[in-house]
Amino acid sequence: MSVSNHSSPKLLQVYYCPDQDTAAAENSAAKLKAFPCHALNNESWPGIPTLCTADFMIAHTGESILLKFIVSNDYFSSLVRPINTEVHMDNCVEFFISFDASAGAYYNIEFNCLGIGKLGYGLRKTGRTLLDESLINRIRTITSMNRRGERFDWEMFLHIPKEVFAFHQIKSFAGMTATVNFYKCGDGLPNPHYLCWNKITAGQPDFHLPEYFGRIDFLEA
Repeated sequence: MSVSNHSSPKLLQVYYCPDQDTAAAENSAAKLKAFPCHALNNESWPGIPTLCTADFMIAHTGESILLKFIVSNDYFSSLVRPINTEVHMDNCVEFFISFDASAGAYYNIEFNCLGIGKLGYGLRKTGRTLLDESLINRIRTITSMNRRGERFDWEMFLHIPKEVFAFHQIKSFAGMTATVNFYKCGDGLPNPHYLCWNKITAGQPDFHLPEYFGRIDFLEA
């Protein structure tokens, strides 16, 4: 599989994590501590000053994707918004994934630090299909915060079942390959920032560029 990118796309192996009690998100979150931590490097738009740093850990159970973001030195500014609205304006983490890179369509999963989510599917930033709120509610989240005035550190764990990806009939993630990117943003913060995992080459910040996704391989159990 190839990705249209001027530099070599990153490759990430997603390890299998046995999870006998998928109803307990706390147990899954604790298990992620044993897996590698990956940095979101602010290399795509170096002209934008960024104090915030972010990392993530990822694994899968076959039935679900387990994803945890770790954010440091963020500026707190989040709103209680309706589901499927502009959560990217807040302290926000995002996970974009495509299961058929040749077709180009991808899912965007976005959550602000208050646990309010947005879930879409489509080819580009415009004209996306927002998925039903019932699917967003199937994503279990755990957030922890340590505020220091306006600055704070926070973590968000996402337990994403395969049924969330409504345009695909996924039997198991084990053995699958996908293209992805991971992000931390805050478009409405006093100092907006745009952290990425796989480098994007674009004049202005834009996460909706699937040609700059990296690749992940979901390992077998």
